[in-house]
Amino acid sequence: MLNLKLDLENIYLISVFSLLLFLGYANLVDHSLGHDFPYGYFASDAFQHQTRVEWIKDEGNYRNEAPYIVFGIRDVIGYYPPVIYHLSVLLSYASGLETYDTLQFMVFFAAAIAAIVMYFIIRNFSKNVAILSMPLAVLLFYNGIYTGFTWGHWPSLLSQFFLVAFFWYAANIDLKHSFIFFAVFLSAIILTHTAEAIFAAMFFAIFLAYKLLRKEFSLGIIKNAVYGSIITVVATFNFLVIFKLVWAVRQPFELSIKRAWDAPLMFFGDFGLLLVFFAAGIIVSLTWLRKKDMLPFVIAASMLLFSYTNYIGFDTRAFQLRFFWPVYLSFLLGLGIFYIANTLYRNWKILHSVIASVALIIVLTTASFAFIPGYKKMTAQGIMDNFHWQAFQWLGKSTDNSARVYFFYGDMYGQDAVLRNAKRLHGLIVPEDYADAISKRELRRFYETEMPGDGGGGAVQRPSFFSFHFAADDIRNDLSGKKDICSFDYLVFDKTSGQQAFAQYNLLLANELLKKNFISPVFENQLVVILKNKNPGEDCIEERNF
Repeated sequence: MLNLKLDLENIYLISVFSLLLFLGYANLVDHSLGHDFPYGYFASDAFQHQTRVEWIKDEGNYRNEAPYIVFGIRDVIGYYPPVIYHLSVLLSYASGLETYDTLQFMVFFAAAIAAIVMYFIIRNFSKNVAILSMPLAVLLFYNGIYTGFTWGHWPSLLSQFFLVAFFWYAANIDLKHSFIFFAVFLSAIILTHTAEAIFAAMFFAIFLAYKLLRKEFSLGIIKNAVYGSIITVVATFNFLVIFKLVWAVRQPFELSIKRAWDAPLMFFGDFGLLLVFFAAGIIVSLTWLRKKDMLPFVIAASMLLFSYTNYIGFDTRAFQLRFFWPVYLSFLLGLGIFYIANTLYRNWKILHSVIASVALIIVLTTASFAFIPGYKKMTAQGIMDNFHWQAFQWLGKSTDNSARVYFFYGDMYGQDAVLRNAKRLHGLIVPEDYADAISKRELRRFYETEMPGDGGGGAVQRPSFFSFHFAADDIRNDLSGKKDICSFDYLVFDKTSGQQAFAQYNLLLANELLKKNFISPVFENQLVVILKNKNPGEDCIEERNF
């Protein structure tokens, strides 16, 4: 009978894990691991990470940022937390898949694994409660959360997987040499998305207070943390220096109370009728707090509390924690359901929990009931398409590294990190000035232009280990303003657009440029045409009205 229960549990876990990958990743990417272009990418942040991973694979290391990412500046150090990028490259080599596929898959895979890890943390408390907790993971792909996956909040999501692993360490702190887990998971958090390390430290402080409350606090716990912290500092020292002298300088912490975010969010009230079980779980947990080991409740309560630290200055980092609410808060649901069910039916078994769990998963994934949140199916290729990808690939492979590329209006180009796929320094028309030229019926040589790039960390160069130069500040005045389109080596025009006037003006301008014998088409497909300017700087267009 015992073996039957274990088999049932294993079948259940494998099924739920597979379901999470199906609901989250497979549906989004049209049930294919490999794609001809970045599929299911919906925002600039996603392309920011994708292009950095591609650069690292091209170079074989992350010593420097790609010049085309940082405004053409050379010798800029790689100053982002590197774990997500290196793992994506390694998975690309191991699988033969493109980096844009492995990067995206890894985040969904980690989220599904995080749900399983949390299951085992809760299982230490009760197998029944653990089983009944799992259905909440379906809501990782609820409307207000799914955007974290599709818009590119990937470093935070992967870092939160390591945060869940850190919780597992806390639940298994009595294991021999568990300080190794402390060091590995905390180092991974720091080197994936450093903000989550603050939440890990805050949780560990609460964890120590909880151990003290239960009279389980010991010198061994402190030694464990000290040993783990020493290893963590040694392992992450180089990046901690970068974080302290670069990120903490460019983006210093300020008391910034933020009540809303410019991205879809999940609010606690969105759990609807599930809050009945949440409330039961909270009440029971508080009642049992000193009687039983309620670490899963400490985790849930801590992460719920941290998710509202936007009101005390943690800004968007607090909101990002909500992407993992269905993992962090799952214990509240499981305990609430089990307590109510066991009160009504005293002979509650593992089989009953599995049946109830499956029923709830079906409700959350297929039914549309008022006041019950549900899974949101998303199947879409995102903002990239095969024709634009062909154009980006051509630019990256067929032009000189020093070439400068100018992008005229394209519907997708507002998410400007996508332009980094050209792998060349690039300029982008400011749509408002383009509209002004159209309204005045003018063909111009100079247009308001943005030189897109990653300036968040100042494009730092590193003269010495503890010395940094913010090179982006030296060229700040050159990154926007009127630019001469004749000074660029390649000119990229979209032939179609949701804004038909823009598309027509693109073609008019392209045809006008082709009147010059030193400008010629070098690439064209159904959506994009690329012109080459053989004499950059020479007068390439007659400014006139049309």
